[in-house]
Amino acid sequence: MDWDTYKQLSHSPAYFTRWALDKTIDHVTGTLREYLAQCTSLEPLEKPSDHKGGPKTDVLKLELTSECVQSIVAALDDARARLKLEEASSQTNLSTLIKSWVEYQEWLSDDTHHTE
Repeated sequence: MDWDTYKQLSHSPAYFTRWALDKTIDHVTGTLREYLAQCTSLEPLEKPSDHKGGPKTDVLKLELTSECVQSIVAALDDARARLKLEEASSQTNLSTLIKSWVEYQEWLSDDTHHTE
């Protein structure tokens, strides 16, 4: 795959890195956790031949429902609040991860989006 196509696809809201999924899994429970763990076994987007990243940089296309994504955002928001109380200034910053999930949620609710 060429770099331009790879960048275009991997920056689409429906695509998440394996690292982002693993970080999300750390903060969700139950069925959400199990489902996202299954998503990590999806076939990743083909990387350009000169791509230097390892497995954590694999990009996976998700096909989740809006309700599922809404639950993920809520769980991450709760985790952010909990971590702020527990860790204070050394808290794990989940803002970028939450932003990615919110973008996916907005993309799902936009009837004009199209599949790649």
